[in-house]
Amino acid sequence: MRAAVARALSPFMVAGFLLMSPAHAGGVSVPSGQYLLPYEFLWEDHRQPDGTVQTWLILRFLAPEIGKEKGKRSFDDVADDLDSLCKGMGLEVARVTGGGVSQVIVNLMNAPIARGASDANVTQYMNAYDITGGSCEWQ
Repeated sequence: MRAAVARALSPFMVAGFLLMSPAHAGGVSVPSGQYLLPYEFLWEDHRQPDGTVQTWLILRFLAPEIGKEKGKRSFDDVADDLDSLCKGMGLEVARVTGGGVSQVIVNLMNAPIARGASDANVTQYMNAYDITGGSCEWQ
């Protein structure tokens, strides 16, 4: 069961902080070279069947170049981008915001859409990663 969004932080605040570090100079860089705009970063608490609570960090980006239409980038074209965003920005945001995050969800969308919503006109690609071991393990 998904709990209400517990915390949110402007992606521009986080991205601004991260862009000050030499590792992120020049903006959000991904293997495909596509243009990405940070959209929102959310922290959600999810109660597990055993009663424990996991905190998920959701990184959402506008990616106008993705889509199902001819000439747009497919999931296979950007799969490495999702991994890269977790390994770079996801782990760093989890670290600088106090830790406690067990999962990172990376979400690319070609138009703004509310978290959890669907729209036949909006393409979304996402992956979930377990980061409890200090690295991004695809789920």
